[in-house]
Amino acid sequence: MQANAMKSRTSRAYVKSALLAGASAVAALSLTGCGLFGDSWDVKLEVTGTGSVNVDYNFSGETVPKHDTGKQLPWTKTQNVGYGFNSVSVSDAAPGTVCRIYVDGKLKDEKKPDAKGNLSCNVNVQN
Repeated sequence: MQANAMKSRTSRAYVKSALLAGASAVAALSLTGCGLFGDSWDVKLEVTGTGSVNVDYNFSGETVPKHDTGKQLPWTKTQNVGYGFNSVSVSDAAPGTVCRIYVDGKLKDEKKPDAKGNLSCNVNVQN
């Protein structure tokens, strides 16, 4: 019975160590995406024009796009990010609507709507 108890404690200690190592790796990777252990950039997503729009956007390190519904223009979001893709898109945009992405204050992408009123700006920040 004592042998089984020792074996169980050893197994639990191994599992705890493995979980701690995994959690540490995930934390390090997520911090790197924010630029804490590498380069970082100030990214500004912008949509200008008149009226209100539905905006989908994503900053580097985010895996699920965010949605702002019925937002009055102009619309902006700014975030400090690490390496990766940043995007903003609008559907059913009125003529004159423009999306822009700035990285550290410099314009990196600018688009106007296509014939169907869709526009999308994308920037990959990297070294």
